[in-house]
Amino acid sequence: MNKKHSKSDRVIEQAKYVGYTRVSTAKQIEGNSLQYQTDGIKKYCEFNDIVLVKIYTDKGISAFKHRPAYVKALAHLFDEDITGFIVDDFTRFGRSTIDLLSTISKMTDANKNFVSIKNNINLDTKEGKLLLGILSSLAEYEATIIKERLEAGKEYARINGTKSGKPMHRPEIQINWDEVKKYRDRKLSWTATAKVLAISPATLISRAKKLGIYAD
Repeated sequence: MNKKHSKSDRVIEQAKYVGYTRVSTAKQIEGNSLQYQTDGIKKYCEFNDIVLVKIYTDKGISAFKHRPAYVKALAHLFDEDITGFIVDDFTRFGRSTIDLLSTISKMTDANKNFVSIKNNINLDTKEGKLLLGILSSLAEYEATIIKERLEAGKEYARINGTKSGKPMHRPEIQINWDEVKKYRDRKLSWTATAKVLAISPATLISRAKKLGIYAD
């Protein structure tokens, strides 16, 4: 007969997490922002009996640029023995709410947990799942607003003469050529004339050349 094991005989394996920190400016690197994030992650893991396998850090890199440490952290996360991903604040993590949720969705599909300390998000808890649901609603709203703005921009561009919807050029600067002639007749240089008329010398000279009236 097989011997049944009691709960006290079972070995409960500790959760293993990968951490991630990021700062976007040199000033933040020199300050205590990185240390603050790192300390927060370590304390959380210690308090919750989590094994912090490694913290990956991107220094002086915007969320909108390639983040090599971020890529390595995600690759590490999907190792079989890693339980979850932890950050101090999800603003250090995703480029936008939509980007954040897309990445978290991939984690949950792979049975990985996500924790954002400052935002009180832990997908292993009911409260964390509730907050994630709220974020999902915000992401849908954000996507709708972005779409509406793009459509409005295309419609405005179409009405104002650009069928492609591409950004229109700035209105051409109007130049009073009678005023230009007046100052040139007074022997003012083209540069001096432009300054008097509050126009860029390069613009004035370029336009004068096109009209065939520019002379050194």
